[in-house]
Amino acid sequence: MRRWARLLICTSLVFSVLAPAMAQTERRGASGGPLPRFAMIKPDRARMRVGPGFNYATTWIYKRPGLPVEIIEEYSVWRQIRDADGTEGWMHVSVLSSQRNAMVAPWLRNSTENSENMIPMKANANDSARDVASIEPGVIVRLEECDGTWCELEAKGVKGFMHQKDLWGVYPNEVFN
Repeated sequence: MRRWARLLICTSLVFSVLAPAMAQTERRGASGGPLPRFAMIKPDRARMRVGPGFNYATTWIYKRPGLPVEIIEEYSVWRQIRDADGTEGWMHVSVLSSQRNAMVAPWLRNSTENSENMIPMKANANDSARDVASIEPGVIVRLEECDGTWCELEAKGVKGFMHQKDLWGVYPNEVFN
């Protein structure tokens, strides 16, 4: 067999083995949306269940509209979600919205010295920009867009920018508008 023919066969074998792996860059759920992804709870009362169906027991009732959650799995019209505390369960798609909110540094919520843990909201996406607000850990903010490092957001009518690493509800380095 000629040398170029062997090279062509080897190249074809390598491509046929690597192509499926390269195509699996993003996992998709039953809805066609990427998994995992963030969403938020719409109503002021939303049930988390043990499994994907109304016949499953309620494990938690959320009473905080706008709360960001992470969708980690899908089954028909049910979404398996995880909240900022790591609690997992199933919610009906009707109580979720694809609008993006985030929670400010929930990992600092239980700190005894909350005044030292206030997170600055800046006037611009720059560390040297003036502070327009100081936000307490656990506060929910509305996300406008993120560039992978900074997010433009709004909290209680105040608009500004915050480091993406200080927010739960957006992935590290995620870009969206």
